[in-house]
Amino acid sequence: MGDGSGGAGGVGGGGGNSGANDSSAADGLGNAAESVADAIGQAAESLADAVTSALGSVTDAAGLGEALGQLGNMLGIDAKDLQGIVGAALMGAITGGLPGAIAAVANSLVGGTISEAARDAVSTNMPASMQGIVNAAINGFASGVPGALSAGNLQGVLGTLASGALTNGRAPSVNDLGDVARSVTGLANVARDAFDGLARGDFASATEAASAFDGVLGAQFAQGREIVGQAAAAFGSGNGAYPGGSGGEYGDAVERLALSAGRLIAGQ
Repeated sequence: MGDGSGGAGGVGGGGGNSGANDSSAADGLGNAAESVADAIGQAAESLADAVTSALGSVTDAAGLGEALGQLGNMLGIDAKDLQGIVGAALMGAITGGLPGAIAAVANSLVGGTISEAARDAVSTNMPASMQGIVNAAINGFASGVPGALSAGNLQGVLGTLASGALTNGRAPSVNDLGDVARSVTGLANVARDAFDGLARGDFASATEAASAFDGVLGAQFAQGREIVGQAAAAFGSGNGAYPGGSGGEYGDAVERLALSAGRLIAGQ
């Protein structure tokens, strides 16, 4: 289990198949991962600050895009190739080694999963006249979470994980992949229940509905990010990471997802 001293060692080469972004990013990350810690040490402090800011909170798409652009320029990688879950893992590894990579991947999965659950609820329960504006708010939220836009596609995520793109080329076991899939599905079910109720609300306007969805997504992600951070730190401590089970239905689902992603990435 890593303690964070290995820099980007938790991110390896090998192409993912979750789309062109993750695939091309993975192709270029194998060599970049080994030298990125030294490169960061030589880069301007503003770059590390930008990456930390992008990973530390939900930001707007412009702020995230700027951080990705700076990171891509430093590594000689197209910024577009850093927008998927592989790019999120690299950003996390830069700022926090293996625990940082685990946290970034788990946050991508949480952000993508709750966004997709919200879209499903809107499609099923809201008047068509409101759906466009509400979905724009959901997309705006997902755009501010590194990797979340691609992480909403579970099959694509599993393809990237199976390729070894996040595990130094090591193909994870079927059991590890299954644990991630089950935990994502479990979180989606919990989140969908909450968003179904929200989507059935009596909103005076589409703008009011969009604001409500944005608020719930932000609150859920903030709670999830705290739980993910605790799980990632446990992996970094070397003492093992185990479920606490005290975060309520949603919090427990996030914790299971963080632990399953951590076990896969850490090779435990």
